[in-house]
Amino acid sequence: MNNIAGTINLVNAMMEADIPFLVFSSSAAIFGEPIRLPIDEDHPKLPKNFYGFTKLEIERLMDWYDRLKGLRFASLRYFNAAGYDMEGRVAEPEKDPQNLIPVLMETAVGIREKLLIYGDDYATRDGTCIRDYIHVSDLADAHVLAMNYIANSRPSIKLNLGSETGISVAEMVQEAMRVTGIKMNYEMGLRRTGDPAILIASSQAAREALGWKAAHSDVATLLESTWNIYKRRNLR
Repeated sequence: MNNIAGTINLVNAMMEADIPFLVFSSSAAIFGEPIRLPIDEDHPKLPKNFYGFTKLEIERLMDWYDRLKGLRFASLRYFNAAGYDMEGRVAEPEKDPQNLIPVLMETAVGIREKLLIYGDDYATRDGTCIRDYIHVSDLADAHVLAMNYIANSRPSIKLNLGSETGISVAEMVQEAMRVTGIKMNYEMGLRRTGDPAILIASSQAAREALGWKAAHSDVATLLESTWNIYKRRNLR
């Protein structure tokens, strides 16, 4: 519940200080198992895990702050955030990462003995989950555009942010080995509870409202920007 309580405290403090604008980092986890693809903003919202539930509840809370107190907000629903700043301004590898790409990098440099793939029996082209990855630099651009949008007396808005392209876990493993030039050990494990088979965004609304595009979210850039950080930190 920390996500919800912390956001309430923050928004209350903002309203008391007469700061009525907020860009909120939401998540594709609010949607749960998709009933259609790609996932647009109007897709039914039935989160399958507690994290997604908290993000959805915060969006609903902000709707009420908008109606009752005049808060103007942009809720940006990230799909799978990945990659590193390509100019190296943020260059610290994650500690104990749980997401696929940094876990692959730790496997490549020997921090992990092998990669565990959670499930190979999904209804996808190779049996592993398919995800839509979005580069952090593209997310940063969206934040700036969204703040400018709501600061110019526009109404609150909720937007999905993804590359609109899906890649499977197994495909990402092969691409990571190509980029790093290192053969990685991996094994197949059981599914994780709450993992949808496929998540792919429609970002049409973000393009139309903000003039935004996912300019750096191709798989090669995602992997290369991450691998460069691990090499720079002398982890290999």
